[in-house]
Amino acid sequence: MRRETMSRWFVAGLVMAVVALAWPVTVPADDIKDNDKHERQLQADARQLDADAARASSTPDGQRRVTERIAKEFKVQPSVVTDLRSRLGGYGQATIALALSQDLMKRDKTLSQQAALDKIVAERQAGKGWGAIAHSLDLKLGRVISDVKKADTAAIHIAGKPDKVDQNVAKVDKPDKPEKVEKPDKPEKPAKPEKPGR
Repeated sequence: MRRETMSRWFVAGLVMAVVALAWPVTVPADDIKDNDKHERQLQADARQLDADAARASSTPDGQRRVTERIAKEFKVQPSVVTDLRSRLGGYGQATIALALSQDLMKRDKTLSQQAALDKIVAERQAGKGWGAIAHSLDLKLGRVISDVKKADTAAIHIAGKPDKVDQNVAKVDKPDKPEKVEKPDKPEKPAKPEKPGR
């Protein structure tokens, strides 16, 4: 009886140990999938921001206004945005770096804005993707996506809505509908014969 009880405890302990060891393995895989999905979304949003910012920059003071708007959003000098834009290749990438640096400063209160930016930019220039950078620093990309969309909305506001493509250029005429064919009149029903005796 004592051996049976010890065997049950051993098996139960072994099962708990296996479950405890298996659990941490599945969690990072989910985080990596989320980061990959968020990074694809982030890159698409950054490209859109770059396109809208390029339209805004075509106006005389549009580039200055976009730069100042992003700088104001992240509480940095416009020269920081200009520097990041030239180092990383566009407003979208600069906005991502600024948003990640803000989140990094919230996690590590000892970092200054410049130190956080330098850390993010160094990892990016080392060839890491935004998802890998966020994962290595234990940051989430969800808020970063939101910040990029806000910056894009500001660029659209500055540039105005894009012109619509002329709809008449490739308009194809619809074929005419065939005329309705008239149905022949129904023949009249013959009258019912009268019943005899009525």
